[in-house]
Amino acid sequence: MTLRHLSIFIPASITAESKDLRIKTYKVGLIGRSAAIFKADKIVVYNDISDSKEVKFISDVLTYMNTPQYLRKKVFPITRELKNVGILPPLRTPHHPTDEPQVGDYRQGFTVKRTRRGTMVDIGADRLALCREKLSINKIFSFRIVKLSKEHILIEPDKPDSYWGYEVLSTYKDLYESILEVKPDFVIGTSRYAEPITSILDEVKHKIKDAKHLAILFGGPYSGLHELIQGRKNIIDLEVNTVPSQGTATIRTEEAVLTTLSAFNLLLNAENSEN
Repeated sequence: MTLRHLSIFIPASITAESKDLRIKTYKVGLIGRSAAIFKADKIVVYNDISDSKEVKFISDVLTYMNTPQYLRKKVFPITRELKNVGILPPLRTPHHPTDEPQVGDYRQGFTVKRTRRGTMVDIGADRLALCREKLSINKIFSFRIVKLSKEHILIEPDKPDSYWGYEVLSTYKDLYESILEVKPDFVIGTSRYAEPITSILDEVKHKIKDAKHLAILFGGPYSGLHELIQGRKNIIDLEVNTVPSQGTATIRTEEAVLTTLSAFNLLLNAENSEN
């Protein structure tokens, strides 16, 4: 298996159907948690309802979730839209450490100021760390701790090979244009009207075998994928139903994300175990 990157495409309409800010926040939280569990590298929020406010809300909540707890107050001002973030489930991913920093640890850090020696960075320690490189201020970067003493903490830009959270991309474009911008090399659409994944397992495994960047598309409560891509079906390489014989009339987007990523996680790991 050569897969290097997994992106999921989420519509802005998932929160537009509710006026309750708490429910909206909770729905987005379920998607962020599912993405982290199954190691999605990118969450693309596309605009299917011409409402940039919903796109921004979803993106802000997902980015808040992905940001380590020790940096959130620095990165996110208190706003009405984020007043319910206390109900969000913690990601508990490797880039959200709970232990005291040690030499060799990787940490995300917020660049606070630049000095003659380099850049001072908040990595969640009891004092600022020093990176000898001149970095942009008020940004989050990944670092590795190379020296830790009573006098100072020395870090350098670096990122581990293990899963390190997801990136949020808000294109503010429709689904078709968003796919063109991200440029995945294999696109999967999800639909209750497609062939059940259980009946085409071999075909799915064969087609995703050489994918380096796999994208999975999800529709919203108002429109299915066929309507959203406006007849341009050639943009989708494979369409599947990941919940065969569903017991409910509809499946919500946040539920579809969890079930679909779970199914593909099994397929991808089965492929890896065979190689």
